Amino acid sequence: MLANNPQAAVRWMKAAAQAGLAPAQLVFGQLLLDGRGIVRDPKAAFAWFERAAATGDPEARNMVGRCYEQGWGVPVDQARATESFEIAAQAGHLWAQVNLAQMLMRGGDPKDRPRCFALFKAAAEGGTSKANLKAMNSLARFLEEGWAGPCDPAGALFWYMKAAKLGDHWAQYNLATILYRTGDVGTADQWLQRAVANSDNGFRRRIAPLLLAQPETTLRRRGLEALQRIAEGGQPGDLYAYGVALENGVAGSPDPAGARMLFKTAAKNGHAGATDRLRAMRSPMKLVAAFARRCAENHQS
Repeated sequence: MLANNPQAAVRWMKAAAQAGLAPAQLVFGQLLLDGRGIVRDPKAAFAWFERAAATGDPEARNMVGRCYEQGWGVPVDQARATESFEIAAQAGHLWAQVNLAQMLMRGGDPKDRPRCFALFKAAAEGGTSKANLKAMNSLARFLEEGWAGPCDPAGALFWYMKAAKLGDHWAQYNLATILYRTGDVGTADQWLQRAVANSDNGFRRRIAPLLLAQPETTLRRRGLEALQRIAEGGQPGDLYAYGVALENGVAGSPDPAGARMLFKTAAKNGHAGATDRLRAMRSPMKLVAAFARRCAENHQS
């Protein structure tokens, strides 16, 4: 119904939510949060999540936690987010367990690390959903860094590989970094290409600077590919970043013509840095043109 007649779907879901059905309250809250078939209203979404959570629905309680964590409809409140995740996690909600572990890790108290490890391990061993994959990657990081015991490189490689094969782009990236360090450059590059190709722009924006800062040309080339894919979205900042990389030749020969095209598009959309770059690129060109004119005039005289 949402695909074929979203307005009708919203009406039915709203009616069911108002009638007190917790699953409908949860779904209607998500529609309001996403702005799907209805004007986006995070505050109203939070109110519906709270109503559903009051019935004991762990999914709704997890969403209340997410709202407090991300500031969706309410001010960011890490303590309340953690409290909500704790309640939902105790009820067996998988995402809440993963979210709780992440919140505890962000808190920075080493005493919480054993519990975080246990939460990630239980979630990693529990299936192949997105939450399970996120837990696998986090568990591998724990084992790699030795955050809750001795470092376990073999265990980290196992969990990164498992999550990578199931399509988790962070696991693919982390697996590639380990394989690069151990000298398996060819396999590492294959995983890195998959991570760049199959991820989203949020992920690409985070890894591109890391890759471009590496001494290996292959890694910088993958960073440039990430910037290229991001720039396809047309955001001025992304166009500018890709243009700078091309202008500087971070992964090969400089491409001033390609950079200039990107800067022009970014400048048209209000990016001040791109405008400045264009001015800087024009100045040498004007000097060359003036020099050529003077040479022609001298030759004619």
